[in-house]
Amino acid sequence: MNEYFINLNDFNYLICQLTEKAHVVAPANEFNRKYLFDVTPGNVQRIDLSGWRTVETVKGHFFKVAELVSRYFGEETHLSASPLVVLGARGCDLEGINVLDRVFGEGDFQDPFYLVNREKSILIGADCTDCGKNCFCTMVGGQPYPERYFDLNLSVVPNGFVVEVGSDKGKRIVDDYRNIFSKVLKLALEAKTANREMVKAKLTQVNRQYQLEHELAFVHKKNLENPRWRELTKDCVECSACNFACPTCTCFLLTDQPAGKNSERHKIWDACLKGGYARVAGGGNPRGLLYQRLQNRYHCKFDYSYDRLQRYTCVGCGRCIDGCAGNINMRQVFAALDRELK
Repeated sequence: MNEYFINLNDFNYLICQLTEKAHVVAPANEFNRKYLFDVTPGNVQRIDLSGWRTVETVKGHFFKVAELVSRYFGEETHLSASPLVVLGARGCDLEGINVLDRVFGEGDFQDPFYLVNREKSILIGADCTDCGKNCFCTMVGGQPYPERYFDLNLSVVPNGFVVEVGSDKGKRIVDDYRNIFSKVLKLALEAKTANREMVKAKLTQVNRQYQLEHELAFVHKKNLENPRWRELTKDCVECSACNFACPTCTCFLLTDQPAGKNSERHKIWDACLKGGYARVAGGGNPRGLLYQRLQNRYHCKFDYSYDRLQRYTCVGCGRCIDGCAGNINMRQVFAALDRELK
């Protein structure tokens, strides 16, 4: 593990340098919440790496909400991307990007549009210095700090950051600006460790009422036919906020539409909560009832994906809980299903 220290002034200088080479996005505080914004040399002071994850995910910078993929009948190509630096990605979002990397980048069928966006990107993570009331990363095997999948990671300490190198891309940044990175002192490492332990303890407290006796994949596999799903999901209003807020949902539609004398094909996000999601050409729908669709979403995150990827595809960010119009709390569903197994 290669770790360095960078002070605040040199950090701002580094980010200004990166804006000359790439589009840089980072969190800023707006109305007591964090939102991503476009960084320029004139607004670098707005960057705020305290607290926890942003309201929106970083997913949309790689897996676009809507994207032109082809035109008929021309020779234009649309497979291109500009350099991007995502600054301040939390552990949950980095885990989410790993899920996307595997879904879109492994196997016989890969998504070239996603892959070109990822190839041009640099991921600079950041430790959480606090947690939200709906954060539960530790319940799904995560931590409130990045452990992997970053190029560089920043841990807030007095007067600057401890910088950890996680990839060759990250090492090149340190090598290119070696004069502003210094040896990390023991006090800074102790501050980093103390903050991590403090946030983990707070997460344990926040989620104390949802502690489970059984592993989540086992809980969902054993409750596939449980009639309690109707009760647990009765407040769902099919708004699909959970789908669109999730850093790991990967479903999309391909739509064709006229474009002058030609036509265009676009790839757009889809949502498994929508009534027509599973409907087939003959009109049949294996998940015609709303509770079936929400149940399917849970099984996708904790059952099907576990068999396919050997990991949960829920990262515990809590965005689905924040955005739910029906006030459905995923952790309460876990706890209720866990009790069914006693």
